[in-house]
Amino acid sequence: MRTMGSSPRLAPALQELLELLASMRFAIALLTLISIASVIGTVLKQNEPASAYVNQFGPFWAEFFLLLGLPTVYGSSFFLLTLVFLVISTSLCIARNTPKILSELRTFKLHISEQSLKAFHHRGVRAAAASPDAILPRLVADLRHNGWRLSTRQDGPQRWLIACKSGGANKLGYLCAHSAIVLICLGGMLDGD
Repeated sequence: MRTMGSSPRLAPALQELLELLASMRFAIALLTLISIASVIGTVLKQNEPASAYVNQFGPFWAEFFLLLGLPTVYGSSFFLLTLVFLVISTSLCIARNTPKILSELRTFKLHISEQSLKAFHHRGVRAAAASPDAILPRLVADLRHNGWRLSTRQDGPQRWLIACKSGGANKLGYLCAHSAIVLICLGGMLDGD
């Protein structure tokens, strides 16, 4: 007996579907659709009687708007389905990136080499008048005092490599912003009008 996970065709197809749902392009397309519908719902007064639309726009446009469901755009199945897909897409992004972000916040392992440091845009090379062994403790203390996480490695008798990292907690903003999108969309699904 085969299970769903053992099907050779289902696993890649399911993986591709999950990648599509979690992709930024898909989320941007959904946000574009929601934005267009929201503009329509903001410009066109919602949930008015049909006669109000006839009086304001004339019989042809009123019938056209009613046919498309524009007077009830926030409660339409199209809008609610778009919100559902946006919640799924954003939730998959959160689920995919949260472990990586939390791991980066908890641990700090920086494997440094002179060659890799030269590739960074923000770098500095300094020659010290005094012995590096005498300057290093003060430099490390100053960097830590200013919020830098760092890794040091001796690269020769009088040579040290120092790699610093700052702003790791900024990635919490990613989680907060995406969680807020999910919360707002859930609110929109619960009460579209």
